[in-house]
Amino acid sequence: MGKIIAWSTMLKKKKSQELFQLQDRLRALEQSGLKDKNTTVTHQIRQIKQEIDKILSEEVEKNIRFMKQRYYEAGPKAAKQLAWRIRKQQAENNIYKIRDPVGNKVVTDLDKIQKAFEMYYKSLYSQSTQGDVNKITDFLNSLDLPTIGREANSKLTSLISREEISKAISSLKSNKSPGTDGLPAEWYKTMKESLLPLLETSFNYILEGGLVPPSWKEAFISVLPKEGQNRLNCKSYRPISVLNSDYKLYTTILVRRMDAIMPSLIDEDQTGFLKNRQTHDNIRRALHIIEHIDNKKNSSIILSLDAEKAYDSVNWDFLFLVMKRFGFCSEFIKCFQALYSLPTARIKINGSLSDTILLERGCRQGCPASPYLFNLFIEPLAQAIRQETSLKGIVIGGDEYKVCLYADDVLVTITDPSSGIPVLMGMLETYGLYSGYVLNVKKTQVLTFNFSPDQTLLSKFKFNWEATAIKYLGVFLPKDLTQLYDINYSRINREIYSDLNIWALLPLDLGNRIRIIKMSILPKLLYLFLALPIQIPEKQFREWNKQISRFIWLNKRPRVKFSTLQLPKEKRGLALPSLRDYYLSAQLRSLVCWCNPSFCAKWKTIEMSLSDTPIQSRLGHAASDLDGTLTPSRWVTFTLKIWRGVVKQAQLHEEIKLLKWPAYDPDFLPASHDSRFRQWVWRGITAGCSVIVKSKIMAFDTLCKTYDLEKQDFFRYLQLRDYIGKRLKSCVRGDFSIVNIFTDAYDSGSNRALISKLYKCMTKLKGVSTIYIKQKWEKEMDIVITEDGWACIWETQFATTNSNMWREFCWKNIIRFFITPKQKSKFSATPAFCWRNCGEDMADCGHIFWSCPLIRPFWTEIVKIITEVLGFHVSCTFTSLYLGYFTDDLVADDVYLLRILLASAKKAITKRWLCKDPPTVSLFTSIVEDVKLMECMTFTLRLQGDLGRRRWRKWLDFTACDSTL
Repeated sequence: MGKIIAWSTMLKKKKSQELFQLQDRLRALEQSGLKDKNTTVTHQIRQIKQEIDKILSEEVEKNIRFMKQRYYEAGPKAAKQLAWRIRKQQAENNIYKIRDPVGNKVVTDLDKIQKAFEMYYKSLYSQSTQGDVNKITDFLNSLDLPTIGREANSKLTSLISREEISKAISSLKSNKSPGTDGLPAEWYKTMKESLLPLLETSFNYILEGGLVPPSWKEAFISVLPKEGQNRLNCKSYRPISVLNSDYKLYTTILVRRMDAIMPSLIDEDQTGFLKNRQTHDNIRRALHIIEHIDNKKNSSIILSLDAEKAYDSVNWDFLFLVMKRFGFCSEFIKCFQALYSLPTARIKINGSLSDTILLERGCRQGCPASPYLFNLFIEPLAQAIRQETSLKGIVIGGDEYKVCLYADDVLVTITDPSSGIPVLMGMLETYGLYSGYVLNVKKTQVLTFNFSPDQTLLSKFKFNWEATAIKYLGVFLPKDLTQLYDINYSRINREIYSDLNIWALLPLDLGNRIRIIKMSILPKLLYLFLALPIQIPEKQFREWNKQISRFIWLNKRPRVKFSTLQLPKEKRGLALPSLRDYYLSAQLRSLVCWCNPSFCAKWKTIEMSLSDTPIQSRLGHAASDLDGTLTPSRWVTFTLKIWRGVVKQAQLHEEIKLLKWPAYDPDFLPASHDSRFRQWVWRGITAGCSVIVKSKIMAFDTLCKTYDLEKQDFFRYLQLRDYIGKRLKSCVRGDFSIVNIFTDAYDSGSNRALISKLYKCMTKLKGVSTIYIKQKWEKEMDIVITEDGWACIWETQFATTNSNMWREFCWKNIIRFFITPKQKSKFSATPAFCWRNCGEDMADCGHIFWSCPLIRPFWTEIVKIITEVLGFHVSCTFTSLYLGYFTDDLVADDVYLLRILLASAKKAITKRWLCKDPPTVSLFTSIVEDVKLMECMTFTLRLQGDLGRRRWRKWLDFTACDSTL
């Protein structure tokens, strides 16, 4: 790689030197030409200018070609077109002035700005005091912390395999800035096979105690402004470390090994960066706690703690002692000690780098290991709070809830605040002395319930005691839970409508605008859908759909049904998000988590404790059976209400019987007389689906082995088999039924992509399709299209070229996107005559693209060219040429080229839209040539040049033989 960089640099320098020499000669000649008017000098000046123009033109041409190729491959993707907005954001991120942390003066000079940041971070990353190792050890030993064993440690320190390295390389994110060595992730992905043995040797050498490469201790720190903070202060910027890719590979492998053991070390109170734990788990738990306080009228407070530079203040000695307390072996701890031995960094300000500073503490934000290390670092604090008997939390269902965390975002619940707050503050101070953790009192939020602080608390702790809501993990939690919808959704609506108004000014097409909705609008709303189990009025969904429709159609009349756009691509839509379906899917997620025995979360524990009857058992009953048996929790009641609505909408009254728990089913009479059936529940026999395999109940022997039953249970087994045969035999399980997601959950199925699975089911329930489009084509063209044929037609459109732009164009042709005279006459008082003046007075899509007498010769010529290029006859029918449906088995290369030729023919027609003259063959061939150039460049950039040349061979042979092209 170094040789490649050196060679490229040499060529670039050579061309630059040549340009500079020509410019110097030009200046000298121009000066001499001013003194005497010599024709020879004038000729030389002209010649040098031509050479300079040639060099500059080559560079400009190269840049234009690559820019065109990027646009071609990605199409008008939102990520590309929104570069305008990104450039604006980068301009906003540039720092033009800063307050010097030493002199407290505002400086504007770049060198002084760099020096200010350098001094600030030098102070921030300096370890002012060293904790007493003995005291820290005693503190950690006093905590009831779990430890890992010898077997887990042996797995952590085993030799690194090539498979692990390969997976780590694949996980590297592309298009990211490289570290100090200049090697990006793309280089590792491209050279993976060659690098694997070298990386395996070097990584295992380091793992076994070898020296760490000096480049691993280096980093660039990019500073990003924090939202809503004063940008004049250095502390208002977040430092992100840009590290080398090989460093990231090594640490990624280490933390992936830690993945399996971290859940056993870190309590469920912590949901940050741990497998199967998510942000909204803490929010749902917090809502239960607020509701419980509200119901019981407890005197309580909720504190949202804000740490001062939490990641940057981590004391390494404390961290490594914590790892030792958790049972990590010295060999594994040394892996991280080596990485944190005398690391350095340079701060990048407006593209320029400061001098090198030494880091003495902190977890580098940008390092794959940092979230894991910080979770270990903060867990002793959480455990200290949990086991402090003088600090009282909220008790629900016999369990006490004091603290929940998402990385460094800590939420503490205290009853009897007058005595509890001083205890908590004292614990934080002690922990800070050992670890470096410092509480930011000004940003710490407090929510009081039935409590007024006395003067002592008011003077000692400068919190905002009058707050009616706090912001936790991006969600506002109010005292009055009836305000939960308004306080959160009114804010997000303002943001969404403001963003849409700004983006409406950008020159984006339909596909681009839909991608914006998917990339920006959906994530904001989906986060709230998942976090807040509250009713959203139907009026709000209609308003969102109206605003989105106006945005994607630029306030013009829609050309395609909104419901059609919402279909997934495999169903012939553009996957425009259905916000209502995502909302329902988000609410159903909690129900699926109820049914998954391997899913653990504190909110689930709370909800399981609210009723003597397992709430999961209620999912199998009809809506009428649920009305009088809802729990006292509004969140559980609402979630079950959503489930009833889905069951009613999808007519799942029979299918949901699979989710009944025989032990709690009133229709299963033996369970009401024999308590043994409820004992079976603790062995795993819960819902009916848990004992059914291939529509039949398990054999008794299988049931005994799986659920540890005894021989004396045989009669009960017969009773259960009779019940299932009579009650559940009629249940029909469709391949994509939403009920199957629940039955998979009972088998401890993975929650991975759960929202996507639920959304797919919700989309299917609506029964929307593009059959109406097929029927329009059949009526206009007097043809019959089979279901299989219709599917193949759409498959062709989404497989044409490597360009999203061209695939979208092909989709538009089949979906009848283009406005014809007949369509226009329906909503305006204009005649429906064909613009080619052929005499047709009802010019519809079929006429404009195919049936018009003036367009038929064009298609005849296209057939001749295709036949000559590919070497076989193509029938001149609408189904084949326009819809792209061929029943013959064709070679893959021929299919690829045929699709491009047909798409180019349709493009030629749209380029002559509203023009009297039909498209010409020369226009068609020029379009194909443009596509060929971009396709070949794309193949080359993907290191598939041979494939590109093979696929275009027949066209190249054709153009070489035809001198008219």
